[in-house]
Amino acid sequence: MKTILVPLDHTAATEATLAYANKLAVRWPAEIVLLYCQPADIVTTLEAQTQHLQSLVERLRYQQLTRQDGRRIRYHYRVLAGCLHDHIRAEATRCAADLVVMGLEHIDCGRQEAPGNHAAALTELVTCPVLVVPPGRRSLPQRLVFLADFGTLNPTVLPRLAALESAFPTAPLDLVQFYAPAQRPQRRSLRQGLAKAAAQLAWAAPSALHLLEDDAPLEGISEFCAHIQAQLLVIAPASPAQLLRYFDACYTTTRAYHTQIPVLVLRAAERQPAVQCCDKCAERLARQEAPAGATATASSRAAYHGVNWV
Repeated sequence: MKTILVPLDHTAATEATLAYANKLAVRWPAEIVLLYCQPADIVTTLEAQTQHLQSLVERLRYQQLTRQDGRRIRYHYRVLAGCLHDHIRAEATRCAADLVVMGLEHIDCGRQEAPGNHAAALTELVTCPVLVVPPGRRSLPQRLVFLADFGTLNPTVLPRLAALESAFPTAPLDLVQFYAPAQRPQRRSLRQGLAKAAAQLAWAAPSALHLLEDDAPLEGISEFCAHIQAQLLVIAPASPAQLLRYFDACYTTTRAYHTQIPVLVLRAAERQPAVQCCDKCAERLARQEAPAGATATASSRAAYHGVNWV
């Protein structure tokens, strides 16, 4: 059974975050772990906070879902004293979370920060993907956009996205790579990286590849998402600073399109080296990996010719 960890606060946007997680849990399917961390200056008992979460769950699952779907979701409650960033790593490990769903404007330790700042900090503390949901009611996405530098993308990122495919089984996926005018001589290698990533991902719904010239990729991806009316943006930032730029105040203030849709943040996983107890094991592993590499090469060649580029 898959598990979605949902950190909540007491803002009005909490309901929208949980409503979105509910829809994901039904579609995937998955169980939900609700996590509330109570700051030290709040005198309400932890038991009272648990009852508050239970009341919220009962109200939302029968208001937002059909009765059958509402009964299908299993909920677990965790109410802890302290700040979320002090507990999120241990709680994600404890419940073996496959995904964290949190609000764009989440408040931690009673501190209100610029939208996305807490999400960016928490993304560095957990190993699973983090889905950042802006305020407002919304349905599950009908079209996804995956933005990355596919030439340098860590190979462990793609399996993490593929693991979420069953939550969006019919949603087409657009893979987008931007390049600066100075990179024009490298377009061939960029197309190859894009095609290789598409072949490895093997998304069930139709996928499109886009290699676009733009020296301002953040503005470019916002315009691209708006043009195709995407409802979910998937990103694989190379650093915390790069992630923070997605939620920069200039974009949230001007309500840039990419800040008005959920953003799925994928981090690279630490790869565990294969254990080889003897030379025969090493030879067997080499034989197992060879066919997969040949298949991926053939698929990459076929996908290479389908790239849309400007």
